[in-house]
Amino acid sequence: MPFMTQVGDIPTQSTKSAVMARFRGVDLTGDVTTMDASRSPAAPNMMPDDQGFPAKRPGYRTRLQLTGRVYGAWTLKTDGARKQVIHAGTTLYAVEQTEDGETATPLYTDMNDAPGAAVQLGGKLWIADGKRYLYYDGEQAAPVSQIATVPVITIAKGPNGKTGATSYKAINLLTGKQTESYLGEKDTVDYYLSLQDLTDTPVTAQVLDAEGNWQDKTETTDFTVDRVLGKVTFKTAPGESPVEGEDNVRITYEVERDAGEVDRCCRAILYGVNGAMDRIFLTGDPQQPNVDHWSEWSDPAYIGDTNYGLLGSEGSPIRGYSVLNGALVAHKDGEENGRNIFIREGQLDEDGTAVFRITDILQGEGAVSGRAFGSIASEPLYLTRLGVAALTPTTVTGERTAQVRSYYLNGALRKEPLSDAPAAVWGRFYVLAGADWLYLLDSQQKQYEKNEPASGYQMEGYYWTGIGATALWEEDGALCFGTKDGCVRKFSDGNTAGDYNDYDTPGDETGRPVQAAWATPLLNLGSWANLKNVTGVWVVLQPFARSGGEICYATDKEYEKLVRSANVDIFDWNDIDFQRFTFNTLDRPMVVNTRKKAKKVKLFQVIVKNGRAAEPFGLFAIQVHYKMGGKVKR
Repeated sequence: MPFMTQVGDIPTQSTKSAVMARFRGVDLTGDVTTMDASRSPAAPNMMPDDQGFPAKRPGYRTRLQLTGRVYGAWTLKTDGARKQVIHAGTTLYAVEQTEDGETATPLYTDMNDAPGAAVQLGGKLWIADGKRYLYYDGEQAAPVSQIATVPVITIAKGPNGKTGATSYKAINLLTGKQTESYLGEKDTVDYYLSLQDLTDTPVTAQVLDAEGNWQDKTETTDFTVDRVLGKVTFKTAPGESPVEGEDNVRITYEVERDAGEVDRCCRAILYGVNGAMDRIFLTGDPQQPNVDHWSEWSDPAYIGDTNYGLLGSEGSPIRGYSVLNGALVAHKDGEENGRNIFIREGQLDEDGTAVFRITDILQGEGAVSGRAFGSIASEPLYLTRLGVAALTPTTVTGERTAQVRSYYLNGALRKEPLSDAPAAVWGRFYVLAGADWLYLLDSQQKQYEKNEPASGYQMEGYYWTGIGATALWEEDGALCFGTKDGCVRKFSDGNTAGDYNDYDTPGDETGRPVQAAWATPLLNLGSWANLKNVTGVWVVLQPFARSGGEICYATDKEYEKLVRSANVDIFDWNDIDFQRFTFNTLDRPMVVNTRKKAKKVKLFQVIVKNGRAAEPFGLFAIQVHYKMGGKVKR
């Protein structure tokens, strides 16, 4: 862990040394004068490398320019093929790779101009955008109502509509169509439906013939319909069933039905019986904020009218979902007594019907964004007003509790507009988008923080500036994002020339250098009571073919002063720059000495910057030499 070393027990004027190495992340919550010396109060556009040392983030390239605010991107994966769609403004685009790059073709132009969600099941993407429940099959996008499953709602029904009827399947909220199955009578021609006021859509029927084959019957030709009364009159009586005990008449018809309570949903997750991911759960209807709906098994085109949950009070909306240990967790906001975490488990009842009973309700801070759910290191993460929280079993009681994981970022997070903040899991990082910054939590760097005693640990944090992401997603190991003005961008992998520039338009080959820096805390260098005379600073930089930095001092007397600019390059026959020629051929840490003094200071800070075009940059250590001076008098 980082440390500060005092060299020797010697007289006051002897040179002392403070060494900062094995850096952690930033601390945007603690005081700049008292935070751990291993952390930085200001480190824009830095991230940990594979060994945990701070390094400059790679730049991004702009892949596409779309129309409208980018809300999300989803990929349909089938038979080895991958097809991506992107929601921007009111349009859903299909993205394709061509010889000239990427193209985006409008698929559906009546999307909700607001964030939505999508999941894949059965070879299709199912998209909940808050306006219309849609599907995408790799070729087209359309309302699910167009392919909605038509359920058989009754069986063994008598023609009079009253005798013998057995409820079979639930009404599908996505369509006004349903089928009823009758056990025919010898001379009866009038068959009554369960519902009345039919639409003008033609009614269809089937009758079982003597050979046991279903014969199609047509309205007007074979029967007439009283739409107001809900009655079908056959011109020839279907008669009794030729197969004993088996229904011999089926009638399919349509009534007006508003699918709004499903169409208005904008949050989705896959879940099922015993934790299987074979049903879609939908929520987010602003008119029914505490209600969710789920589909039939492996059929997102069938949302039964009895498949819904009523969770807590209607004044507390369901923000979204997590899955933990096979249970479905619904996160609410503002529930009474802080009971915002509803846990359900899927089971089959005695009739074989799927039920999702509430097994526990936990107290915890409410979720504030429906777009900031993710799971990393086996923990579901979500965004609250107190920061990013994890739902996890405690080590003592085994009971599930919510614990804060973002203490070191919370000082900045609590100033951000978080109600619609998107997040994504990217490798080892949970990435959250603020208004202009990205915040990263590193799941591989964990520390206990005494100021959050109720949490088992905190994740180290970092932040990137000037991003302006309105949507985030991971794609083939790369972090991608969209912006409010329709740009679709992808962060580079840092392995190619130019990867440390940001390219703001498609085809841009010039770009802007990423502006990165690492600042130490304001160090009192071991004493609040004494003035200090800094005699030198050594900065240990990571080796790259082209790198370097600007080293600045800040004290209690001045904010920031440049004291040295240095290049730390490695000779390469394939990359010779005579303005920065070097004979160095060793891939070793590069030590830069400032040789600049700072006299009679109470506090001292080192800031190392790199905003050079196309250059990587990283730190191994910072060492400060100083002598203790006289007492501070005022």
